[in-house]
Amino acid sequence: MKGKKIRNGDIENALNKFLKDEHHLVLGFKKGTDGIHHQVFKGGVDNYSLINHVFGTNGALYLRRIFSKGIEVLLMMRPCEIRAYVELHKLTQIEREDIIAISIDCPGTVSSKESKNNMPAEIDQLKGYFSSNNSMRWACSVCREKRGVVGDGGIRFDKTGNLWIIPYTEKGERIISIIEGELEEIPHEMLIDRSKETEKFQVDMETFNKDFEKCIMCMNCRDMCPVCYCLDCVFNGDEYLPKGDALLNKVFRTGSTTMPRGKDLFHLIRMYHVSQTCVGCGACEEACPQGIPLTKYFKGVSERLQGLFSYMSGRSFDEPIPYITFLEDELKEAED
Repeated sequence: MKGKKIRNGDIENALNKFLKDEHHLVLGFKKGTDGIHHQVFKGGVDNYSLINHVFGTNGALYLRRIFSKGIEVLLMMRPCEIRAYVELHKLTQIEREDIIAISIDCPGTVSSKESKNNMPAEIDQLKGYFSSNNSMRWACSVCREKRGVVGDGGIRFDKTGNLWIIPYTEKGERIISIIEGELEEIPHEMLIDRSKETEKFQVDMETFNKDFEKCIMCMNCRDMCPVCYCLDCVFNGDEYLPKGDALLNKVFRTGSTTMPRGKDLFHLIRMYHVSQTCVGCGACEEACPQGIPLTKYFKGVSERLQGLFSYMSGRSFDEPIPYITFLEDELKEAED
């Protein structure tokens, strides 16, 4: 596979060239006085950061319902964010035509709720930092794909400290053409390796009930999930989560009820809803004010279900989501 070696300042120069067109935008990371955050750049980049070692949100959340014609957006984000974008495209929530997606090798992240003191900024130092302590988020420790190998192109770090940008589609080739230098064979060994298989999370209903009894039904997990996109959510109505007169009528029909009502049903239905598109980013858990280990449940369910269909969410634009695709001979070994 061929790519271009990136020298100091090449990325910023390429982004500034791209942004000379007034109809072009870049969604990436910016260094601020209080850390690194997502930023939409227009006209040029300043205080740009290629990586962000703190996870607050999945950037694909900001992309839902983008149908603007004539505005071209370049994404420079983590693999889990690009994978969520790929799934949203398959679900017809985003027009791919005017979006270019570049995934960047990710060594893992810490939670935005934790202390970030003394954390290194360089990717090779971060990898060593995470291997020497247990500060990495659980979602990152069991991530299925930390490598920049998804989307239209990827930025990879080799073991000698060099950066490489690699095209995967014609759009990726267009972005690489902005960077000076010639295409050459990339090294075989990279700093971020293929993820190892991890033990699938298993749980019983007693533990499930204990973990979720703290839920206050704020629905932050739903609102911050990048692939939970429905505008008309069933939980906004009275059918599943009745309130007011509807709640009183239900109590009089069924008897005493624990408040808030319906939280187990809410989480189980959401697990089913996102089971084949969940990218395991952990944005739901990051948004939970009660510290519920949501990632374990959602990732555990989704990976088992995706495994039945040999599917990986966000791996490819051309790989259809199983539940919206009919194949006559799939699941031949399943019982009737």
